[in-house]
Amino acid sequence: MLDSVQPRPAPGLRPPQNGPPLWAAWVTAFTPTVLIVGWIVAGALQPPEYDPIRETISVLSGLGAGHSWIMTAALYCVALSYLATAVGLHGVHRSARMIIAFGGVAGLGVAYFPQPANGSTFDHMLFAVAGAGLLTLWPFVMAYWRPSLPLRGSDASDWSLRQRLVSRGGLIVAGLVIALSVLALYVAAQMGMYLGLAERICTGLQALLPFLVAIGLRRSAMLGDSGSASTRAL
Repeated sequence: MLDSVQPRPAPGLRPPQNGPPLWAAWVTAFTPTVLIVGWIVAGALQPPEYDPIRETISVLSGLGAGHSWIMTAALYCVALSYLATAVGLHGVHRSARMIIAFGGVAGLGVAYFPQPANGSTFDHMLFAVAGAGLLTLWPFVMAYWRPSLPLRGSDASDWSLRQRLVSRGGLIVAGLVIALSVLALYVAAQMGMYLGLAERICTGLQALLPFLVAIGLRRSAMLGDSGSASTRAL
């Protein structure tokens, strides 16, 4: 219902700018889809002893996995999708888009250096940790360049949830949620419990956020509330 309300621009906002093109929105939707479908299909083809709650996605693309090409191909697709997202996500400051691009490069490294049948390798872990860190950082960088929206008062009800997501406060909250999922992943790795589940939640949230941001930016552009801060140096 709020989407049908024409918002009143908040103080300090410039005239509307173009949001991400439609193809970029489709690309961001492709990222979580291919990731989740990849780990479901690849996991279903593993021997019965494979436990997705305990074992990571990397095991599915590792040298000891059955049909490892499925998850490897999915990881390559996800990495390339992040690179395309960095190109097409207009409305996101270029510094944040560069971080997404480097996250995509890290994803290529994760796919190129598979996990061995037992243990892991320095190359694989380096790219995995770098990718997780970069994909956690970018919403905070984007938030720095975004305007704040009123949380209370008569103007507050004029903004939809999608528009709030791409405001400074919404991006900080989203970034904190992802950061907490990364922390949970680290704790699970140290404890040796629920590592696969924690990794799937973490990577799923990281892959989903660009899609939500793309939808929010497109909605903001249509309603004419793009912020001046989001358009600097794009």
